[in-house]
Amino acid sequence: MHPISENFTSDQASQIPGFVDEYNDVSTEWSEIRAVEMAGFDYVFAPMDVCNQINDFATLQEFLVNAQALLGSDPRRTILIGFERASHSNTLMLDRYDVEWAEDLIIDCRRTSINGSSQYDFIEMLFDHSDKLLDI
Repeated sequence: MHPISENFTSDQASQIPGFVDEYNDVSTEWSEIRAVEMAGFDYVFAPMDVCNQINDFATLQEFLVNAQALLGSDPRRTILIGFERASHSNTLMLDRYDVEWAEDLIIDCRRTSINGSSQYDFIEMLFDHSDKLLDI
């Protein structure tokens, strides 16, 4: 991910009506976004194809701000997890996005595979108990 060169605040990023319209289109993977709350954190699960479209801080920030607005959560308490099922084994593949905020701006993000880590079983359990972000 690359930093953006302009100040980009959550007020500018939030495009809830457009986000909801795209999210409600069941022909897209955006309708598969899921969420669950655990221990004061909101875990947002997005298909890897959606996560792969998030290729800069501005897009990531817009996505997270919109999800947080729908959840009523704080940016620092929201954790983004990318998911997909491996085609050959149907195994759940998971990537975690560790986002660092300064005020209303994302200043850093690291994408890390959870597969095979000590967190995997916990995150898989959260995924199994998650619900769609919006009922459509």
